[in-house]
Amino acid sequence: MNRRNFIQSASAAAVTAAVGAPAPDEKLLPCLNAYSFNKLLNDAIRKRGPGITLDGVLEFAATNKFAAFDPTGYFFPGYPKVPADSYVDNLKKHAADLGIALSGTGVRNNFTTADKSVRADGVNHIKDWVEVAARLGAPVVRVFADTQMKAQTWQSVSNGAARTDVLDWISAALRECADQGKKYRVRIGVQNHGDFLQTGAQLL
Repeated sequence: MNRRNFIQSASAAAVTAAVGAPAPDEKLLPCLNAYSFNKLLNDAIRKRGPGITLDGVLEFAATNKFAAFDPTGYFFPGYPKVPADSYVDNLKKHAADLGIALSGTGVRNNFTTADKSVRADGVNHIKDWVEVAARLGAPVVRVFADTQMKAQTWQSVSNGAARTDVLDWISAALRECADQGKKYRVRIGVQNHGDFLQTGAQLL
């Protein structure tokens, strides 16, 4: 399926926000996201059983002919701390040896909270992972706009702030992250994860 046909059959605004304006002759290629192995990856991290590692998922991606792999940040050893350079370098080499592109990575953050310190921590966290993505050779860091707290909504974590105010919080945080991304040639990809961004227009 080429991108032109895909955009015609999906939400053009949402797709454009996610991948940028595509060239008509570009192809969409299958990419495997680490979250597809969420339970097995967490089993290995928490020593609940053999599970699987990011390297194991890379092997799966190669065996099943995926073009790319997104090694989500929270499956790296020691997350939310940044991984050791040696781990990043070895994962990058393993992907290259298998012929698998690293399409991006992602982190957890909360920009809808009224707590300025939590938003600031999220910005600093994303900045750190921009550097990890650059070392990986991954072009995108996926970030959340919304709350990651269970049984909470953007209204509750914002303490009832107006939507326009919350949008200003998110925009300011994302601009700061994007400035860091520009330094390292890494884009900030905004996920509509949570209940604040529900449409393509809102995402834009």
